Amino acid sequence: MRRQDVHVVFAVDERYARPAVVTGHSVRRNLRDDGTRLVFHVIDSGLTDDGRKLVTDGLAAEGEVELHTVADPLVMEVRRKWWTDAALGRLHIGTVIPAGIPRVVYLDADTLVLDDLTELLAEDLKGNAVGAGLNEVGPARSLTFSGGRAQQHQTGALPPGHFNSGVLLIDMDRWRAERATERAVELHRTYGRDLPNIDQDVLNHVFAGRWTPFPEKWNKLIEHSVHGIFGNGRMDYLTRPEGIVHYIGEAKPWHDAFPDNPLRRLYEEYAFAVAR
Repeated sequence: MRRQDVHVVFAVDERYARPAVVTGHSVRRNLRDDGTRLVFHVIDSGLTDDGRKLVTDGLAAEGEVELHTVADPLVMEVRRKWWTDAALGRLHIGTVIPAGIPRVVYLDADTLVLDDLTELLAEDLKGNAVGAGLNEVGPARSLTFSGGRAQQHQTGALPPGHFNSGVLLIDMDRWRAERATERAVELHRTYGRDLPNIDQDVLNHVFAGRWTPFPEKWNKLIEHSVHGIFGNGRMDYLTRPEGIVHYIGEAKPWHDAFPDNPLRRLYEEYAFAVAR
């Protein structure tokens, strides 16, 4: 039986060069079959020469690396929170991933993969282009358009709701057939100044009511308005060695502001292995 290839996509700038390598190491470390072909597709979203070398050399220790550039990349007209233009890189996936690759997993570089990613790749997308996890903060967000402007609302999302864009399972043939990249780019160029959650708002509008939830374990968000930041209230669930931990929020586990708790120590375990 032919082994399944694993294609992982990152969109990174200089700030997330080293974290992307840590995430890549976590992918390789938790593949049960050591012979699995692992390919990293890195969308260059503002890397310096040193940053490109760091990413390509670091990920090459775990698998194959393909570096992609976008001729006319999207940029944020209005700066949002701590995010950079790299957040928009994922919208270009349809133009950079080579034809013939059936599925990819897009990962933010502030994630750790704690289980075999081939399980996520095998999830049934039920005919949709995208699989994702429900966004725990604002699961019913929606957009309306009037007078040439876009407005976000906290209600109104078509079922199954508003998803988090930090972990995506993508059927590349369907993505291209639906012209998802072209529609996303046009939407952001027209309304980007109005979108508080930038790429996530764009993708949720493009795929409204037409995305498939995957098991919650594949995007375990550490920050929640009910559970509190840094995993307060559900640390056992978050640090259980399964799925993907997603370190959303401004303070990352490699920042001094992140507390010395099990989630930080979990990240440091993987970061230390990369640094050796």
